[in-house]
Amino acid sequence: MINRLIIILMVILFSVSFGGEGKDYKSYVLGTSDGNIILSESENNKYPLASVTKMMTLLVVYDEISKGNLSKEDRIEIDEEVAKIGGSKIYMKAGQKIKVDDLIKATAIHSANNAAFALAKHVGRGNVDNFVNKMREKAKDLGLENEVEFYTPTGLPTNMTGKEMDKGTAYGIYKLGIEALKNDDYIKIASQKSTTIYSGKIKLMNRNKLLGKEGIFGIKTGHHNAAGYNMAVASNKNNIELVYVVLGGKNETIRDKKIISDISQFYNENRRTFLLRKDSPIDNLYLEESAMKVVEVFPDKDFSKIIKKDSKIIFEIKYNKIELPLKKDEVIGKYNLILDHMTEISGDLVVRENILNKKMKFSEFSI
Repeated sequence: MINRLIIILMVILFSVSFGGEGKDYKSYVLGTSDGNIILSESENNKYPLASVTKMMTLLVVYDEISKGNLSKEDRIEIDEEVAKIGGSKIYMKAGQKIKVDDLIKATAIHSANNAAFALAKHVGRGNVDNFVNKMREKAKDLGLENEVEFYTPTGLPTNMTGKEMDKGTAYGIYKLGIEALKNDDYIKIASQKSTTIYSGKIKLMNRNKLLGKEGIFGIKTGHHNAAGYNMAVASNKNNIELVYVVLGGKNETIRDKKIISDISQFYNENRRTFLLRKDSPIDNLYLEESAMKVVEVFPDKDFSKIIKKDSKIIFEIKYNKIELPLKKDEVIGKYNLILDHMTEISGDLVVRENILNKKMKFSEFSI
């Protein structure tokens, strides 16, 4: 009996230590909006998405609007099936006609399952599976067919839908978040702390409680018991735009704390710097025979990069044999930009104006 109790205790301890029960999250990705991954963990493992699924739902709806197949002013008639959808929802009843714009707001801000389902059924011409196929097609178009699996427009669990659970990787949702940022209308709605629907009669509060903190705006929260607490957010601060995805958070507080902590630390340690500007000189060249004596020398391109605040920046410059006169934008040498002891970028050195010999008159210089 004692040996059996010991075995049971060992199994419990093992599951707590290695089975994920003691972990605060399942996976995450922090990266810039141009695709540069900064931090990640288990980013290629698939987990239930819950309402983060609605990111794709909304992108497909906006595709239909851009194609002219749907208008935000259209009204969708609610049927019994839609009216009975559970989980997070807004007030609606069978026979009611609701504007597409209100359904989009309810989906994006309040994560209303019945609103998302109503949009999907309408776009799918009465068949939600038709809409889900559009979600899959868009995932394929974005190169995410191996990163996400969609079975519903809501992200609800199997016991509520009879379908498999929508699943995806943190990396896949990160890429989807980058795509969402291209849609100004969607992001504007998803970034509002509150909105109203039904001609101002009902107020909806955004389930994203981090809006405005550390430059955070949008994109989507998600939760059910099998998924844990998921979230995809965007942030823009210090001229740096980030996308952060967390899947499988233990609870909302832990999830939100991690997001704020990691984003804050990144902004504290990094900055976006214009290392090269075509209109800003990187050297002054003394030319005894020139009319100007001191000539400003410019790089051939603009270049910015996110760098550590204590990064060391050095320019290596090598000039050609220079013969006057020089024409505007003429190449007179080469440069290497050294960032933290590594060559980051190379290019040409140019002058931005005509440089005459001091004995020459401008009228003698042929352009």
